[in-house]
Amino acid sequence: MLRRSLSTSTRLQSSKVWSDFSGSRPQSFSIPSAQIKRSILEGTPASGPPSIKRRFNRVKYTPPEHIDETFKLCYDFVESKAAQVYEKASKAQTVEEKEKLLAEAELHNPEVQYNFQYHDKLENDPRIIDYEQPVYRLLGKQHWESYGQMLLMQRLESLAVIPDTLPTLVPRTEVNIRFPFSTGINKWVEPGEILSTNATSLPPVFKIQEYEPVDPNTQYTVLVVNPDEPDLANDTFTTTLSYGLANVKVSYNDNLVDSRKFDQSNVLVDYLPPVPEKNVGNQRFAVWVFRQRHPVEQPSGQLSRDNFDIRSFAKTQGLIPVGAHVWRSHWDSQADTIRAKYGLPAGRIFSRIRT
Repeated sequence: MLRRSLSTSTRLQSSKVWSDFSGSRPQSFSIPSAQIKRSILEGTPASGPPSIKRRFNRVKYTPPEHIDETFKLCYDFVESKAAQVYEKASKAQTVEEKEKLLAEAELHNPEVQYNFQYHDKLENDPRIIDYEQPVYRLLGKQHWESYGQMLLMQRLESLAVIPDTLPTLVPRTEVNIRFPFSTGINKWVEPGEILSTNATSLPPVFKIQEYEPVDPNTQYTVLVVNPDEPDLANDTFTTTLSYGLANVKVSYNDNLVDSRKFDQSNVLVDYLPPVPEKNVGNQRFAVWVFRQRHPVEQPSGQLSRDNFDIRSFAKTQGLIPVGAHVWRSHWDSQADTIRAKYGLPAGRIFSRIRT
């Protein structure tokens, strides 16, 4: 009987994989607020849930009967299952298998779920949502696939970015863009959004969020192309390369690509802001992010912007498309000012009847 009691005690102690922070357990697996953490793990205090801000509503709150006892019972059971998964992960033979098991072990941890559900997922604080941890990458991927990925593909296809630039895309990397605050907007741009020429007058910032296990030495190429440049001689449109970066490195958390992340050696083509000509209509600016198989060699001088063949360039350089974005622009009253700022010639004015 004594041996049985000691064995049970040892087993329970070893199964405390979620609640024991005495070792090297990541900070992001713990709720930062001690008050909320106690309320979730130890039961609702007499003063009511701290997540309810108004005292009047907090005092009125009545929890479901026996909810705290039921939660404790379920928590202990699921935590013991997590300990078994951690044991399997320690014996995993491949990186992919270990990644999957480590994510599974923490997936139902209420502290991890709280951190992910109630904190900023895009501009994440690594102390709370740490994408270095497989479970947060799994949750991030599920969240992205539930809306953002579908919205992106709908916009790429309905705006014919696919196939006008590249033939297709299997999205594996979440790509977001925003422009400097000084241009007048301070937000992440929704795919397909129409932006003023003033808002896009400075180079965008790219956020490249990987959810798959990726070699930390992986380098990326970012291309921004405009497939709607009028080609009067051939009575069609041609593609212009608006911006090109290569050999850029990111990590799971440090993944903003801006001027602090690269120097001139990474620039294939300097940024040329959207300055559509009058009566041309909306122009699409497609952002393509590629994983590189090998470093992209810099050409002697910058690439030619005009008549840029993105398909041929990607094939020649061995680039793998993993993510994309798109915004639109049309002529407005600031277009001439932006042209003058960048030393560009005056724009043409198009009409229905060619003269």
